[in-house]
This record gives sequence, structure tokens and C-alpha cells, in this order.
Amino acid sequence: MRYYLHESRKAVWSQRIALLFLVLFAITFGLHRVGELPTPVAMKLFGFAVIGGVIAVGLGLIALAAIWREGYTGAGKAFAGVVFGCVMLAGPIWSLPSLLALPRIHEVSTDVQSPPAFDKIAALRSGAGTNLAAYQREEAPLQAKAYPDIKPLPVNRPSADAYTAVREAVKKLDWRIVSENPPVPGKSGTIEATDRSMIFGFTDDVVIRVSGGGNSAKVDVRSSARHGDHDMGRNAERVRVLFSEVKTRLSALDKTESMEKAVVLRDARMKKALEKKERERQEAEREERRRQLRAAALSRERQISSSANSGQDAGQQSPAQSRPATQDAQAQNRRPRRARTPLTFRKFWEQLGQ
Repeated sequence: MRYYLHESRKAVWSQRIALLFLVLFAITFGLHRVGELPTPVAMKLFGFAVIGGVIAVGLGLIALAAIWREGYTGAGKAFAGVVFGCVMLAGPIWSLPSLLALPRIHEVSTDVQSPPAFDKIAALRSGAGTNLAAYQREEAPLQAKAYPDIKPLPVNRPSADAYTAVREAVKKLDWRIVSENPPVPGKSGTIEATDRSMIFGFTDDVVIRVSGGGNSAKVDVRSSARHGDHDMGRNAERVRVLFSEVKTRLSALDKTESMEKAVVLRDARMKKALEKKERERQEAEREERRRQLRAAALSRERQISSSANSGQDAGQQSPAQSRPATQDAQAQNRRPRRARTPLTFRKFWEQLGQ
């Protein structure tokens, strides 16, 4: 008696379908992420691959159940079909919570009454399967309900500083700048850029508007998916990341200016202290010169007085013999001494006043 082992046909087809659509998924991913495959075509091919993955997983699970019940062979092929199918379904399964919980909108704007408008990018948003460049106002209520934090960013700095911070943030995020117009008096500044998703490479468009004056500014952002009618919350998250980067750069700018002001204030205080010290030194030198001059003048007066007293003592020793000679000497010395005394005091007061 012979026993024939039957291989499950469902297991075979599960593996074949899974491999076929997995190859289709990989080729589509490569051509779209690196090559020039248009996004609408890539999205359709991705959709076919997902459908194939669902079929492969379903056949694989049915085949495994039949193998368990009937004893057929092909469990490995059925398991491979399930695994390969799940690889293709990983992305949609991961996005399923966002797809169910978030509103079906493809763009957000911090200003829904007067949203920033696309200019250069408007020409790129054309063709089949591409969303319009005009803002869809019917999505504003859905945005306000789902993303109440998406509002303009006020900046307590001139619009030029705010624009510089925004531009640096865009560069840091590796967005590709399509057009930029710095703010001028009476006109807002704008930056148009594109951002591609990290895995699948879907393109989203961003326009940033910086308005304000010399003391304060306001930053508005509009982020829009170029293809598809559901952004899975990517646009709102993009606005949050941009504002976080802008705040970081503004904080760094404020810190730098505070440090510069502190350095300037410190230098001014040091300069005043040095000037005060120099004035005190000069005053001390002048006071020392005055003291020396007073001491010199007093010394001269003492010498003159001492000389006069010595002459008087010599005359008193022989009053009878030396009175005429003493009188003559006193008469001769009186005139030069009277002339020298005013001159001495005059020089003293002149040097004292310098």
C-alpha cells in the first residue's frame, strides 16, 4: 500500500503571489525614491502591492489551517507567503491608527483666513493626481479640531532677524528651497521649500511668510502634501518641528546679544574705573607737588630769617664800632631781600596753581 502526500496549492500560490508583489514593491520603491518614477504612478503600484500582500497573507493562513487539519505538505511555503505579505503590509498597518484617528486633509496652515500662497511651487502642483495649489478652505474646521496648536508664531524681534532664523531652520531641516524673498519695508518675506518623506520619498510643499516691522514679527506656515488626500498628520508635525528650530535659533541669538551687552557693559565699567584711578593718581601727584612747594618755600623763609638774625647778633657784639657799618650793610641787604621775597612767593603760588 502506498501513501501519497499532497502539497497544498494555496500554500504554493501564497508564496508565489507574495514574492511577485514583493518584487513589484521593491522595484517601485527604488524607482520612486531614487529614480524618476512619478508619485501618482508609484502610489498606484504601492496600492497593488498592498492588495497582493493581503491576498498572499490570506492564502497563507488558509493553507496553514488546511495543513494542520488535513496533513498536507507546504507549510514552509505558506509561512513564507505570510511573512512576505506582512512585509508589504507593515507600512499600511503602521499608518492605520493615524488613518483612522486623524481627519482626511492634505494640508494645514497657521493662518486659515489669509494663508500664505504658493508662487514658484504652484507651477509644480499640476497634472493628474496632484493637489491644487489653492488653499482648501473647507479643510480649515477639520484642522482647527484636530490640530488646535497650529497657530502663528509671534517673535519679539525685527522681521529681518525672524526671517534669518527661519531660513537657518529650513537649512537645518534639509528642506530644498525653491524660492526666497527677504522682507522689505511694507512687504513680507517668504520662503518656498519642498520636503520629502524619509522612507517612501513623497513630496510635500511648504511656504513660510514672515511679516512685521522693526520691533516684532509673525511667522506663518502652510504645509501641503503634493499628492494624496490624507497627510497622516505629517504636515502638522512639520510645522511643529519648524517652529521648534526657529525658537532654538532665536534663543541662541538672544543669548549672544545678552553676552555682547554684558561684555560692553563690563568694558565700560572697567574704563570708568581706570579713568577714576588715573584722576586720583593725577590729583595725588598735584597734591604732592603742592606739598613739596610749600615745604621749599617754608625752608627758604627759615633760611632768610636765620640769616637776618645772624646779622643782627653780629651787630650787637660791638655796638659802638660797628653801628655805621652794620647800618650800611643792613641798608644794602634790605633792598635785595625785599626784592627776592616777593619773587620767591610769586614762584611758589605759580607752581602751586599748576
